[in-house]
Amino acid sequence: MTHNVVPVYTLAHLCVIAKVPYEAARDVIFNHRAHYTSRKLVKRSGLGFRTIHEPSPQLKSLQRAILQNCLPRDASSALSFAFEAGRNTSQAARHHIGARAMIHVDIQDFFGSIGSRRVYSIFAKLGYPELLALEMAFITSVGHEVTLRGPDDRGVPYEFLKEGRLPQGASTSGKISNLLCRELDNLLSEIAVKRGGVVTRYADDISFSWPNPLIRSESGTILAEIDRAVSEAGFSLNRKKTRVIPKSHEFRMLGLCVGQEGIWLNRNYKSHIRAHLYGVEEFGLSEHAISRGFHSDLEFISFIWGHYAYSAYIDPSFASEVRARLEMAGVPDV
Repeated sequence: MTHNVVPVYTLAHLCVIAKVPYEAARDVIFNHRAHYTSRKLVKRSGLGFRTIHEPSPQLKSLQRAILQNCLPRDASSALSFAFEAGRNTSQAARHHIGARAMIHVDIQDFFGSIGSRRVYSIFAKLGYPELLALEMAFITSVGHEVTLRGPDDRGVPYEFLKEGRLPQGASTSGKISNLLCRELDNLLSEIAVKRGGVVTRYADDISFSWPNPLIRSESGTILAEIDRAVSEAGFSLNRKKTRVIPKSHEFRMLGLCVGQEGIWLNRNYKSHIRAHLYGVEEFGLSEHAISRGFHSDLEFISFIWGHYAYSAYIDPSFASEVRARLEMAGVPDV
C-alpha cells in the first residue's frame, strides 16, 4: 500500500474493520438503492435545494471505515479548501485579500460528474487489489448497476451495467473528489502562476484573483485557459455562474466579502440569517422550519447553529447577536 493508508486486502477484511456483516456489504453492491434515503436539503445560501443521499447505518459504517483507513488524510492540494481538516471558506477567501481583479467559475454537477470508474482508479492507484478497489468504488457510489460475470469469464467477477456517481451525503465523497481533482488543481495553479495571480478551489467553486486590474481581452484569454483546464480534467463549467470582475477594491466569494485589508460577512448573508431568527421569534421553531422547507426541527437547528459557528469565526459581534436571539427563542444548541 502507498500514501499512508491502512492495508486492506478483501471486502471481508473491510467488513471486519467496519463491524458490518459481509452479507450486508454484498447487498450494498448489488442493491445499493435500498441503502440510501434521498431527501432535499436547503442550500447554505437559503436559495434552492440540493439532493442528499443519506446512507443506511451499515453503509455509513462501511464508508466511514474507508474514509478513516483507505484514503490519505493529508491535504490533496495546496489550493483545495473544502473537505480537508483545518481548512474552510474563510481561509480560502483570505488568500485573495488585496485583490484588484477576480474571476469566479463553477463546475457543473460536480459530484455527479465523478463516475464509479474514476472512483475505482483512486483506490487502484492507492495500491488496493483490483477486486477490492472496484468493491470500494461501488460502496462509495450511487446510481450504479452491476451483475456477476459468468463462471467462465476471466478477471473481476463484476460487470458494469450502469456507471454510478459520487453521492452528496456520503462521508467519502469530499475526499475522493479532492483526490480526483489533483490534476485539475495542478492545471489551475499553472494558469495562476503564468498569469501572476492566486487561485483557490472550494469543491466546485474556483476563484482567481490578481493584484492589478485586468483588461477585457486578457480576461477572455484567461477564461479560455480555465475552460480548457476544467475540460481536460473531465469536468465542465456552469457558465451561468461565471463572473469576471476586471477592476474593483471589493469582491464577494463563498458568502464573504473580500477587500483590500480583510474579509467580512456580506449584508445579504446577515439579512438572510436575521430573517430566520425573526421567523423563529414570531412563529416558533417548528412552524418556521416547515415553512422554509426543512424536514425536521433538528435539520433547522443544525442549519442555524452551523451558521452561528461560521459567523463566530469571521464576525464575533454578529455571532453574539445570533446566539443571544437563538437562546432567547429557546432554540437548543447542537
